[in-house]
Amino acid sequence: MNQNNISAPSKTGAKPFNNAGCADTQPQKMTSDECFARFHQKLKATQNGALRNFNKLEGNFKFVVMTLANRMEPGTFKSDEVGQPFEYFDQPRRLLLIKAMNEITRWGEILPRRFSHHESYLPD
Repeated sequence: MNQNNISAPSKTGAKPFNNAGCADTQPQKMTSDECFARFHQKLKATQNGALRNFNKLEGNFKFVVMTLANRMEPGTFKSDEVGQPFEYFDQPRRLLLIKAMNEITRWGEILPRRFSHHESYLPD
């Protein structure tokens, strides 16, 4: 292979990878204690499976979870709350969300395989 064919990035206009997007404003400085506290706060948030899974899934999933939770406790959730993250809700409502997600998980274990579109036709 010819070495001349390999294109190296030009140094003009290249931005350093670290601190990307911080050219105009520098990151806020924090003490080591603040950094340690922030690290543990983020670590705890990622260890919470209910929070992590609820937040990463799309609005349709959240709608189904809230609808099921509303069947358990009518009027607990409103339709304008569908896009909200797990942290938005108070502890009793988070508990209802967890119960609803556990119910959906149970359904996943008892549901049959995926269905084909061809199964919409019935035999004569």
